Amino acid sequence: MASVSQSQLQLLGRAAKQQLPRVAFNASWKKLYQIWQIGEPDGAEKYLYLTSKDYALLRKMAHIDSGLDILSLDFDVPRDQMAQQSANEKYANISPEADYVLIKLAPQLARYIMGDAIPHILSAQHSALRLKVDTAVALCQQLKLSQLIVVENLDSFDNLFAYSFTPELQPIIDSCMVLYRGSHDYSPAGRKRFLRLIEPMHINVIAFTDLDPAGLMIANTLNGCRSMIVPQQALSSPNELLAISQINSVADFNKQHKQLTYLKNVSSPTAENAAAYTAQWITLVNWISHHSVSIKQQHMLAKSLSLSLLSIKL
Repeated sequence: MASVSQSQLQLLGRAAKQQLPRVAFNASWKKLYQIWQIGEPDGAEKYLYLTSKDYALLRKMAHIDSGLDILSLDFDVPRDQMAQQSANEKYANISPEADYVLIKLAPQLARYIMGDAIPHILSAQHSALRLKVDTAVALCQQLKLSQLIVVENLDSFDNLFAYSFTPELQPIIDSCMVLYRGSHDYSPAGRKRFLRLIEPMHINVIAFTDLDPAGLMIANTLNGCRSMIVPQQALSSPNELLAISQINSVADFNKQHKQLTYLKNVSSPTAENAAAYTAQWITLVNWISHHSVSIKQQHMLAKSLSLSLLSIKL
């Protein structure tokens, strides 16, 4: 196992690239000096003096120790790739769970990939794909994807195509990729990396969450997301929506103080970016706050609510 840490390798790399004649003889450099005895400390042990020959030797010793070249360090790789270079695969910044996402495709996209003769058990209604992030990005490019729906809860991700959608939203559903937001066994780290990588592709990112402060906060903070899926009645007849039996949980709403504070802060007329939000989004935030609304995705399916698209930002 390598004895030099990632931060120490980065320290060596910065100094070697600049060929610094001296460096502060701090704890990290003292550790390196103890290991290899390269360089010359001053009498007060305030600085460590290094020559070009010292840097060449440090580069050689670091390579022997770690398998890496301090002049061309790249830690933003998965562990399996790092293992090809170094005995310490944990140098890799991309941990295993951050290299995968859970997705599924709308039926017509699944047919494009698999052909028309898809066995029922493999249909988009019943299966999901756990893909490496880079593979998922490549799939987006292959499909020339324009619509991505990020779903908050795993069971709602599994059952997305069983929900009811308005005629305006249905074409988006029919041509989308569905991405699980991540939790528990599926780390959100992969989703975050995936959304960053597809940002240059200008894919329309849509959030489908619970209708409560936490859900709205998720939608507003997802990278690249500008709209979300909500019950149509929340926009057209909110009183009728709340009148449905066993649909709203005030007790759950009362547990979401931090998320509610966040929403009030970003939607306040005095907030720095308040002008970026649509009037419909502001109205929804205020309604949820005033009526203590927490309607879960599972109840939207159980009550066969028709779901519509709401723009968050202008």
